[in-house]
Amino acid sequence: MRKIKKIALIYSDTRKTDKALERVTQIIESTECEIKYSANIKQFNYKGSKNSKKVDLILVLGGDGTMIGSIRHLHHLNTPFLGVNTGTVGFLTDLSIKNIENLKEILKGSYISETRPIYEAYSAQRKREIFLNEVVIHSGSVTKMLNLELSLKNQVIYNLKADGLIISSSTGSTAYSYSGGGPIISPKLDAISLLPMFSHSSSSHSLLLANNEEVTVKIKDKNQESIQIFVDGKENLKYSKNGLKVSNTKKTFKLYHPKDYNYFEACRSKLGWALPIENYKDD
Repeated sequence: MRKIKKIALIYSDTRKTDKALERVTQIIESTECEIKYSANIKQFNYKGSKNSKKVDLILVLGGDGTMIGSIRHLHHLNTPFLGVNTGTVGFLTDLSIKNIENLKEILKGSYISETRPIYEAYSAQRKREIFLNEVVIHSGSVTKMLNLELSLKNQVIYNLKADGLIISSSTGSTAYSYSGGGPIISPKLDAISLLPMFSHSSSSHSLLLANNEEVTVKIKDKNQESIQIFVDGKENLKYSKNGLKVSNTKKTFKLYHPKDYNYFEACRSKLGWALPIENYKDD
C-alpha cells in the first residue's frame, strides 16, 4: 500500500469533533502528510470538491451522517474515505479518540482498502437520488397502511399491506433496516434487502435480492398524496403513479480501514452483540 501524502479534512460541528480535529491535525503535521483542504460539512461547497481532487485521502470527522454526506458529495472523485467517529454508533467510522494514534500507521501506508456499491432511487419524474444506506417508502401516517406491489423486470414478486418498505444495501443493513429487524448483510455479499414495515401479514419477512436487480415499488391505493420517500434519511423524492425504482448505479466508493479491521468485531462492539467470537478470522 502506498503512503498517504495529501489529505482533505471534512468535519462536523460539535465540541467532541473539535477535540478530535485538534489531535488529528497534530498527527498529520507530525508526518510527511499535508492538509490540502479542510472544511465543516455545513460549509462544504463545490470549490471544496475541486480542491479534494488533489488528495490521496478524505478524512471525515463526525458520525455516520457526516460520513454519508461526505461520500455523497465526493464519491465521484474516486478518492478513498476514512472516518473518525465523534458521533454515537459510527459504524462507517473506524477510528475514535481512543484509538486515534492508529492514524499514524494508516498514513504510512498500513491499511485495508474496501470498495462498496452506490445505488440510486428514482420516480417517473426522473429525479434520481443516490444512496449508500437505504431508501424508505412510507405511508406518511402512523395510522395508515399502504398496498404495495413489488416487481423485478415487470414480474411481480408479491403484494403486501404494510406501513412502508425499507430497501437497504449491505452498507445500510446495520442502520435503519437493522433497527426494524432486517438482516445484517456482509459487505462481501452483493445483495440488497427488502424489509416490510409493520406488515399486516404474519408471513411477510425480509427478502434478499442480487444487487444488480432493478426493483420497482408501486402503491395500489388511490390516495397517494401523503406518501413519503426517504433517501439516506432525507425526504428527497416524490412518489409518482409509475412507481419508485431502485437500482445499482455500477459506481462505487472506497473505504480505508486500519490493518486490524474486522467487520464482525465492529458488529459486536458497535451493535452490542453479546457473544464474543474469539477465534474468528476474516480472510
